[in-house]
Amino acid sequence: MTGDHASGYEVELGHPLAGASPDGTFEDPEFELTFVGGIPVTDEPVPYFVARGSDREALDDLLDDHASIERFEPVSDGPEGRLYRCEWATRDGDILSAIRECDGIVRRMVGTRYGWSLSVYFPSNELTTRFHDACLSRDIDIDVRRVEPTRLDERHPPDTGLSEKQLTALRLAFERGYFETPKEAGLDDIASRLGITEQALSQRLRRALRNLVGSTIDDLDRGSRSE
Repeated sequence: MTGDHASGYEVELGHPLAGASPDGTFEDPEFELTFVGGIPVTDEPVPYFVARGSDREALDDLLDDHASIERFEPVSDGPEGRLYRCEWATRDGDILSAIRECDGIVRRMVGTRYGWSLSVYFPSNELTTRFHDACLSRDIDIDVRRVEPTRLDERHPPDTGLSEKQLTALRLAFERGYFETPKEAGLDDIASRLGITEQALSQRLRRALRNLVGSTIDDLDRGSRSE
């Protein structure tokens, strides 16, 4: 890869969650879809994602109604979420086709009940602009939140295994002083700000800390082996 192609732009954007009930009945605060990166063997999008949420029946209904999903099946199930495999409905004029036409690479894609959050790499400013113009001309609803120069091989923060909701809860708890001695905020204060129960927050923080500690230990082990 030459230097001309190594540098590009990363675009962080929001996109509506297709299939979400218009009357707002899908209200599971734990709902989250995280697409699993992998090596593509076809021209279709990577077909695996992890779903988290307490209402599995509502989640299946949402996937049934999603315009971009032809069919889906659970692969495995566990306390941290359910792994799904899905077959995508190929549609001209949707956001994925616009990304593909502009040589975009989806680095991250997470869905919550509020919509999708995507981080997409484009090899040049021209292709970044072309993607934006394509979305406008096709009435694709996007909310551009950040655009910045980057490199395709640029190192990203280590994978801590934290979900977006776990990271949000952990950050808020830290900022509010939950981990101080004595505590400056209790579970009730943080839970009310997140709109969840104290029990749900306690479980979320416990899972987040377990993942964070496990990731840190793995990084330390890898570092000691490389010395």
